[in-house]
Amino acid sequence: MNPEQAREWTRSLYGRLLPEGRDGYLAYIHLLDELCPDGGRVVDLGCGEEDYLTFLLPRAEVVGVDRKAGRGRYHAYLQADLEDGLPLERESVDLAACKFVLEHLRHPERLLRTVREVLRPGGCLVVMTPNVLYYPYALNLLLSRLLPQRLRMGLVSRITGRGREDIFPVWYPCNTPRRLRSLLEECGFRVLHLEAYPDYLVSAVCRPAGAAAVFYEWFVSRLGIDWAGGFLVAAARRE
Repeated sequence: MNPEQAREWTRSLYGRLLPEGRDGYLAYIHLLDELCPDGGRVVDLGCGEEDYLTFLLPRAEVVGVDRKAGRGRYHAYLQADLEDGLPLERESVDLAACKFVLEHLRHPERLLRTVREVLRPGGCLVVMTPNVLYYPYALNLLLSRLLPQRLRMGLVSRITGRGREDIFPVWYPCNTPRRLRSLLEECGFRVLHLEAYPDYLVSAVCRPAGAAAVFYEWFVSRLGIDWAGGFLVAAARRE
C-alpha cells in the first residue's frame, strides 16, 4: 500500500469512527469566506503554486506573495521574503491569508507586524499552522533541534514519501494555542477565533500509523482535550 492509498484508508477509518469530526481546513476556508468583504483586496502570504483562494476571485482582488516568482489565476503576484517586509501599500489590504507559513519563520512577529501595517482598519488575518502539542509535530520539533535542517528534511522525505522540494526548514516559534494568541495580541490584533483541529492524515504513511492517528483523535475527542489537535486555525482583526 502506497502513501496515498494509506491516506485514503485512514480518511475512511476516521469517517467511520468520528463521523462528526471537525475539519480544520474547512474551518479556515469558512473564516476567509466570512471575513472577505465584497470588492475587497485579499493577500495570500506564502502563496506558492496552490492558488487555493480562487473561490474569492468573483468578489475580491486576490494578490499572491511568495519568495519565488508566482504565476497563476490570481490578479497579481509579488515576490518578497515574508520576514523582510511586504511590497504592499500601508492600509491597502482587507484580508490576509497565511497558511502553513508561520512555522517556517524564525521571527514571525516581523511578518505579523507588517501585515498589521498593510491591513486597513478593521481588516483581518486568518492563519493556519501546525500545533506542536500534537505528537507528530512534537517529534518534528525535536528532530529540528537535534539534527541539521537538511538532514531532518531528508528524513521526513523518506518517511512520508514527499519530495524534498516540498519540505522546508521549521522553527515553530509560536506553534501552541497560547503562544499564537499571545503573539497575535502583541502584534496589535484582537483574536476572533483560535482553535485546534484534527490532523490525522499528516502521519498516515501506512495503515498502522494512520490507525494510530485516528485512534488518538478518537481518544482525545472523548476526553474533550481541545488543545491537542494538529492544526491551529486563528482569525484576528487589526486593532
